[in-house]
Amino acid sequence: MMHKRNSALLTWICHHAKAASLLLGLALLLLWPHNLGGDCGPNLHPFKGYSFLRSSIIKGNAAGAPYILGFDVLYERFGKQQTTMMQDNLDEWHTRYCSRAEKTDIYAVVYDWPKSDLEEVINAITVKNYGLSPYLRQNTFANYLYRNGCTETLRYLQYAKDCEPHVTSTDPWKETPSNTAILNSLIVRGRDEFMACNSHYIRLRYAYQIIRLAHYSKQYNRTVELYDWLMPKVDNDPSLIEYWILGHRAGALQALGRYAEAAYNYAQVFLHCPSKRESALQSFRIRSDEEWKQAYVLCRSNQERASLYAMRAYNDRSRALEEMEAIYVLDPKIEYLDVLLVRELRRLEKQLLGLEFNTKREQNRRYYKIPQPGIDDYLIQVQNFVQKINLEKKISNPELWAIAGAYLELVSGDFYAAQKSFARIEDQITDESLQEQLEIFKLAAQIGAYQQVSDDMEDEVALLMRSNDYFQRFPAKFLPFTRDKMGWLYRRYGMPGKAFLSHYPFRDLRINPQEIELNDLQAMLQQTRLNRMERNLLKQGDTLLTINDLHMLKATVLLDQYQMVPALEELKKIDRNVWSDYGVWAPFVERFHDCVNCPIRDTVTFLNRGEIIERMLDLEYRALANRLEGGGYFYQMGLAYYNMSYFGSAWPVMDNFRSGSSLKRRKSAKDPNVVIDERFSLGNREHFDCSQAMSYFGMARQFTNNRELAAQATFMAARCEQNNFYWKGGTRTYENFAILKRDYANTQFYARIVAECKYFQFYASR
Repeated sequence: MMHKRNSALLTWICHHAKAASLLLGLALLLLWPHNLGGDCGPNLHPFKGYSFLRSSIIKGNAAGAPYILGFDVLYERFGKQQTTMMQDNLDEWHTRYCSRAEKTDIYAVVYDWPKSDLEEVINAITVKNYGLSPYLRQNTFANYLYRNGCTETLRYLQYAKDCEPHVTSTDPWKETPSNTAILNSLIVRGRDEFMACNSHYIRLRYAYQIIRLAHYSKQYNRTVELYDWLMPKVDNDPSLIEYWILGHRAGALQALGRYAEAAYNYAQVFLHCPSKRESALQSFRIRSDEEWKQAYVLCRSNQERASLYAMRAYNDRSRALEEMEAIYVLDPKIEYLDVLLVRELRRLEKQLLGLEFNTKREQNRRYYKIPQPGIDDYLIQVQNFVQKINLEKKISNPELWAIAGAYLELVSGDFYAAQKSFARIEDQITDESLQEQLEIFKLAAQIGAYQQVSDDMEDEVALLMRSNDYFQRFPAKFLPFTRDKMGWLYRRYGMPGKAFLSHYPFRDLRINPQEIELNDLQAMLQQTRLNRMERNLLKQGDTLLTINDLHMLKATVLLDQYQMVPALEELKKIDRNVWSDYGVWAPFVERFHDCVNCPIRDTVTFLNRGEIIERMLDLEYRALANRLEGGGYFYQMGLAYYNMSYFGSAWPVMDNFRSGSSLKRRKSAKDPNVVIDERFSLGNREHFDCSQAMSYFGMARQFTNNRELAAQATFMAARCEQNNFYWKGGTRTYENFAILKRDYANTQFYARIVAECKYFQFYASR
């Protein structure tokens, strides 16, 4: 039976935690729009910054801690709030009944038992010779209530079970249904039971149910009136239920527009009831300075005043430093100060940390207005405040504030000063979590402090990346920070190739080659010795970037620019036997329909880039040597250039990537051959231009006496003309279609193409 009760407890916890998490998820998605992209897709401009703060430096149960620990922690905490409330409730039942019952048995009676079981215990108490069944007798809490004649407790639990369906929902997506008549009848019944009850503790519980019912039925005036009528009739015996009740009063006051009173009540809940802190903070509203003054006057202690300041400080638009200064004067040892300090550290590192070398600095400025104007001055103000506190030593956690002072130097970009400060305070730190945090900060300061590039420095950084314990444990923190810092240093010292590989894979450079980067990488690969960092940069997944890769890419770039001879010279720097390792194609295949991925006959000869260039040069030589019969040679060259463009099956000869959507998106690009693509840092360079092919088809028609060949060349020139319109835009022309119709209508090819090409068929029929 005990096992069964434990299982029931776990089931209840899991169910309600999931429901709470689901509701929170929906709420937070509405409240956090910045990291969400449109059309349910990814954000194309995500914020990029650095953070070395760990949530472990703040205890998870500290007041308001979830709000500074990040989205994931907040989500998790809200998901567990119902569970925490339930556990606090069970703890209080356990204490109130002298710890005479097992908590699992208390849970079973309070949350799990049906009313009929409770009624059986009441009958066993009130009806002579009724007795308690063996099933119920196994429960230690039921036994205690039976032996002590606690009928008031049992009747209250019956009442609470009648109320529960009207204030909770099993479906987190649906609002709890409200039947005003039923709710009112329950309120009246509860009030009668309240007055008849002798136990002030049970009276308090009745008051909670009654006031909750009124609040959930949106009878806000009645909620306040019931609170004012019921609570004076309960002895002042401290209980968490008082603050549960007060939270409902605060919600009703806020709904009535009495914001100052509501804020004061929420501050009391925030101060005294940890399980309700998140919901109090979420509900807290102060709309004006006048409302703030009214709420502040209501406070009866410095702790309450500090709580009010802390709750206002958690607002994203708050003047947090001013709130912290006020709290410090009221109570320097209150835990709010530590939480708010970490929150401000997180804000400042988001604004300023690594700003000098952040690769997305301009993007952050454009889309997130970060860094904000005046943030440098604010940083100095925070530093002065932290320095003052460290000197006065009145706070409860001096180790945290000592580390914070040094970290602010790191955030400001003064890495050298931060290193000295971390070394100075190292012996003062005894807390294990703070010791770990200090080591993380020290490593960040070390990386940030590098100012010159040398083999020794690069070897040192590479060793850190490979073997430092904190680097290995927290790669998400250190990798982007290190890569960006090294990239910045490489650019500063004229090493663009190494700078590029610090941020991006070589694949991105292949897709949109840049001469300056290629030349720098080539110079690096020609060195007799590579340091550890350089070897790391050259690792591309399971492969290693080689000098041959660079020669081949340079040759591809030259091909794209129609520089055949220089491209061949570049390829000759590579052993001819490995040319085919980089791919083979059939660019001289004749097709009258665009088909990029159609299979090619086995009888066709496939050629590598070098062989293609050699054949192209041979064709050009033959054509120029005998222009009277050069039409066929020019036609073959036109075919090759066409098939090596975006529209042909041999496109990889000139490009390293092709996207089917590029043609449509190209019109928004600044560079006519570069398509913006979020997958690649430099975009995607593709060879759209068919002008070279069209020129050779024109020469093929000019330098041939074969009318069938001339007709074929004219049709292919028309395809080039058409494709140039697709990617360039402008006015559509039909110059070559007109020539084909006018001069070659009596050819066999014309008859064939009219039959096969519906587009030309439509043109010819006009």
